[in-house]
Amino acid sequence: MRAAPAVDAALGSGRFERMVMVLLHAGAGVVGAAWASAHAGVGAAPVAPWLAGSGALAFALALAAVGGVLARRALPDEPAQLCWDGASWQLRTDVLRPLGQVVVSMDLGAWVLLQLIPATGGARQWRVAGARSAGSSWHGLRVALQAHGGAAPRGVVVQDQPSSHRSGDRS
Repeated sequence: MRAAPAVDAALGSGRFERMVMVLLHAGAGVVGAAWASAHAGVGAAPVAPWLAGSGALAFALALAAVGGVLARRALPDEPAQLCWDGASWQLRTDVLRPLGQVVVSMDLGAWVLLQLIPATGGARQWRVAGARSAGSSWHGLRVALQAHGGAAPRGVVVQDQPSSHRSGDRS
């Protein structure tokens, strides 16, 4: 088996992903406000009469603001490079930080969501890598992530198929 090549790839800014998070929170606020407004007159006591009219818009904007704060905390916007030197991972921002593990949490082909776990302990960090941001390093990054990306985080159970359900068994 060959080792993955050394790679130094630029990570995405996460701007699009943060915008999606804000829009999802705002959409949840709109749906929640619409539901509460529709049910405000049902029964003896209104559920949330303050959500009628402009209250619904204020509620949706408040949830969008919460989504914005969460998006900023979840995906940092500082530029970064993910480096694999053939033996270990590092995250290069303004300083070089050694990583204990890099976990591919979501892989959509030309876009991956990475969970970066520092070697020295501390908070996990979420970063986005994409074919567009990585450029010519994309293939090498995918190879390194596949070969040395680490196991799934705790709590994720990966089960093998029982032998009676495999496609080759006819028992």
